[in-house]
Amino acid sequence: MIRRRKTMPKRKPQLQNSPQLEQLLNALPTLAFEPELVDLSMDKARLIELMKKDQTEPDMLMDLLSEEFVSELDQRLAMLEAAHSEKSIKSALAKATRHQLAESSKIPHISNPVIVAIFLKTRSALEGRELDLAGLPGAMKEFEQKNHEHIKLLTEQIQTGEKDELGSVADDEHHVEEEFEKRIPPVEEEVYKKFLDLVPAEKQERTEEDLEVFLVDFQPPNIKEWDSGMVKHFIGEWFVENANPLKEDLDSMRESLLSLFQFLDREELLPGGVFDQVSAFLEK
Repeated sequence: MIRRRKTMPKRKPQLQNSPQLEQLLNALPTLAFEPELVDLSMDKARLIELMKKDQTEPDMLMDLLSEEFVSELDQRLAMLEAAHSEKSIKSALAKATRHQLAESSKIPHISNPVIVAIFLKTRSALEGRELDLAGLPGAMKEFEQKNHEHIKLLTEQIQTGEKDELGSVADDEHHVEEEFEKRIPPVEEEVYKKFLDLVPAEKQERTEEDLEVFLVDFQPPNIKEWDSGMVKHFIGEWFVENANPLKEDLDSMRESLLSLFQFLDREELLPGGVFDQVSAFLEK
């Protein structure tokens, strides 16, 4: 899984600066106007006190971030996430914002666009100006420009923290990779290569991708322990829950597994009777 994750940026580098990604980032603060969050505001009485002290906006925002407010925001985001399908943009944005809240020790709340939007809405209401969805982009841009230096300093602090964390993560991944290398593969490398050499060229890439999910991500036991129950669990439960596959993905996975099991049966590497049971299940 580590190797696959490392190759992902090489497969789709265009996502890093894609218009779709930019659009998603711009859509984040608009969650503050969703029905589940539209009436949520910060402590107005406390904000009035802070405004009288002529504090900077970032300082005021941080002062208003009580545990009660963060908890209420998280609950409402959870409602928003549950109100939409898992594949919807709003659900994905709500989930991402909740993750940012949960990682507050690593990601300061000042960098959370939804919190900034709620702060701006609250302040505008106190000043007698209603901030609507149309005026939000301009208000967010003004906030960023006025507090550029503070945000810049904060960004540098985040990057420094990320470097330290990446060093720790790299050590952890190195340890995991060492453990992976020690693990006995379910199918011997030479046997698997012999199978792939027999796969038609037009099906080669898809078959490899399917079986990588089964052999690497799912991590089945050694081939000597394979049975139909393992395959049913993989197809019916693990693959569905972890990959959220479409019908064509399921059909492809069944075809790839059947091809592998047919080869292993011809090589007499499967336990007795397993192929008949598995093939009957996969061909349904």
